[in-house]
Amino acid sequence: MEEIFLRPRCLVNVVKVYGHHVLTHLAGPYVIGIDAGGTKTRCTVLTLGGAVAGSGTGPGANPNSGGDTSGALTMALRSAIGDLDRSLILNGVFGIAGAGSAGRPAAVAAARQAWHAVGLRGSPAVVTDIAVAFAAGSQEPAGIVVFSGTGAGAAVIRDGVIVQRADGYGPLVGDEGSAVWLGKEAVRATLAAVDGRGEPTLLTESVPRALLGPATPRVPLPRRVPALVGAAGNDPGEPPPPAIPVAQAIIKEVHGRPLADLGKLGPVVCAAATAGDPVARRITDEAAHSLLRSVDAVRPALDGRPAPVVTAGSVLGSGPVADAVRAGLCERFGAPPRPAGDGAIGAAGIALRRLGLVSPR
Repeated sequence: MEEIFLRPRCLVNVVKVYGHHVLTHLAGPYVIGIDAGGTKTRCTVLTLGGAVAGSGTGPGANPNSGGDTSGALTMALRSAIGDLDRSLILNGVFGIAGAGSAGRPAAVAAARQAWHAVGLRGSPAVVTDIAVAFAAGSQEPAGIVVFSGTGAGAAVIRDGVIVQRADGYGPLVGDEGSAVWLGKEAVRATLAAVDGRGEPTLLTESVPRALLGPATPRVPLPRRVPALVGAAGNDPGEPPPPAIPVAQAIIKEVHGRPLADLGKLGPVVCAAATAGDPVARRITDEAAHSLLRSVDAVRPALDGRPAPVVTAGSVLGSGPVADAVRAGLCERFGAPPRPAGDGAIGAAGIALRRLGLVSPR
């Protein structure tokens, strides 16, 4: 049986089919949600009934990682809004990496600049991408989010506000367990193996290939370092190579790009760990330990009350770090964590709740 009605304050025709509300068209009003991370910015436009009316993307927006916050937000906004009637956009919530207390003034200024650049009136609300990550995994007002993507850490969230956080301090002084942290550790391990300071590792093959391309020369290892199966070694009768140009190429590449670009090595480390490489496995184990330590640091802010735990970020999607963190959370909370969905939809969900409406599931 179908029930046609007009949802209060919505002005959108809805059909109830088999117990579900289905919008018959995507007329406004609308809300906007943005999830602006270190490597990518996502924007979603939702109707008040929770249907997606537009979406767009832009580059990373975290100024701590070398991003142009205002430019990235503007690009994603303009793409998502398209030809929609801007007068029907009621509000927006921007979750921006680096928008904590230290970086909040700059994030708010960039959000307002982008908002006005695409012809919108008023100003969006600005929260951290951490709060958005929790909202993307749970509709509960309070709980814990542990995140590992470009940045990493954990936080207790209540009503869209961070009550207590651990780490998430940026790649120079924190973000332990993030994709960027994994990448830095992979480069360190690779260079140590190449020059004889460290153990042989499959990373000496995969890291140069990921950074420099498939045509990268095989890396010669010092004679005193035994080669792994599948890795390049030296003929015992040959003298050790006088120089290792690939190491210098790695250094040039690492220092010539934004630090956030090292995040692309996260999957490389996880793949090597899954293949049984002990050096890579130690890196992924340490990443998981750091993330769980952050969870333990913020957990007291829940005051012993049961609350959902959400995992967010590319590193916690699958792989050895994700598996170890999930097991640790199950042990601590007695239930598996909830994976976060699209952060931009989570941000738009916060915008809906601020209008007194129910956010989309």
